[in-house]
Amino acid sequence: MQWLQVDLGVTRSINEVRLSWETAYARAFQIQISDDGSHWITLYSTTAGTGGIQDLTDLAGNGRYIRMNATARGTGYGYSLWSFEVYGS
Repeated sequence: MQWLQVDLGVTRSINEVRLSWETAYARAFQIQISDDGSHWITLYSTTAGTGGIQDLTDLAGNGRYIRMNATARGTGYGYSLWSFEVYGS
């Protein structure tokens, strides 16, 4: 398991996340948010990640911290995320 966490600085409303994977992608992962960086709420979860560009829309949550929590590899190469974009207000 590996994760990438971003501190947005203040609590934000999140409605979209765009992941751009390199060849090494996560087959299973969650997008999670938190107010304190310790207690996480899952906004999105999959065990069928496809790699490439994954545009996750219709998310609904508020938090200061957001992370992509990878739990299973899609290839034998580990995980390589080119960009992690977060949209909301």
